[in-house]
Amino acid sequence: MQPTRLTSFLSRAAAAATPATGRQSLKRSWVSPMTRPVVIRSFSATTATKDQPPAVTVSKHEHSPEVAVMTLHQSAFSHDTARLMIKEWRAMEQDQSIRAAMLKSDLKSIFCAGIDFNEFLKGPESFANYWRSIREVFDVIYSSRLNTAASMNGHSLGLGCVLGMACHDRFMMGAVPKPGTIGLNEVAVGVPVPHWLSELFVSITSRRHAERFLPLGRILSVQEASSIGLVDKIDFASQEEMEDFVVRYLVGRSQAPREAQTETMRVIRRNFLKAFRESEEEDVRTITGYIEKEEAQTILKAQLARLASKGKK
Repeated sequence: MQPTRLTSFLSRAAAAATPATGRQSLKRSWVSPMTRPVVIRSFSATTATKDQPPAVTVSKHEHSPEVAVMTLHQSAFSHDTARLMIKEWRAMEQDQSIRAAMLKSDLKSIFCAGIDFNEFLKGPESFANYWRSIREVFDVIYSSRLNTAASMNGHSLGLGCVLGMACHDRFMMGAVPKPGTIGLNEVAVGVPVPHWLSELFVSITSRRHAERFLPLGRILSVQEASSIGLVDKIDFASQEEMEDFVVRYLVGRSQAPREAQTETMRVIRRNFLKAFRESEEEDVRTITGYIEKEEAQTILKAQLARLASKGKK
């Protein structure tokens, strides 16, 4: 489906979730965005303190409680964040009143900046365990019974892009002064893109696009990502407008018969998931082996030094 036709389909799906009497006001709300959706309760028993808020929270949307909202509160994805996200997602899945989930961030101009570079330097055994957890984060989203969409309010690099690709649909803001960027930049930090991730990128975009961008660790603009099908809709002028649209779109998708829809989504993703799960040990060995190489370690340490230098300014 071409990007323009897909955008039209997405808009119709979102409009389908709104009663006919309210569609005129819905159209106006895209020009003057509604206030940000309010969430009413958390699924997790995770406690937060003023000094250390949780890295991930999950709540039901106030006006559309069949939609859960998973919010990222940290830009770099540590092992603790991965464990918490898995726990939160599984807790959310247990609530049968939920039909859909929106993945978002409350960080300014960042959806997810990717893997916490410190995880690369903790030694091969630690990184192997971390990578298994990253794979599990992907698995719980990609295999979910829920309709899923990523509302990506800013830069979505590396793992940020992976989280979006795990969802059924991806949305970014293109009508803002400084749009975010998105891409799999693993090669740029000395690590090859895993086979399963390359194949997923191919299935979403095309093999030609994968050949052009992945070997360079190329980061794409919102417009480039939209043109190749990596992002589904970008004509949003604010985060509030985008999130409002995504919730309505998910409500529209969730009007399909539950059991038939769930089984169809499972069948569509079954073969990929089978290959993904069967290749876990090979994938962990391969990635861990490259992380230990001098090329990757040199690049990663330089990146950490650069980040530390920025933090001191």
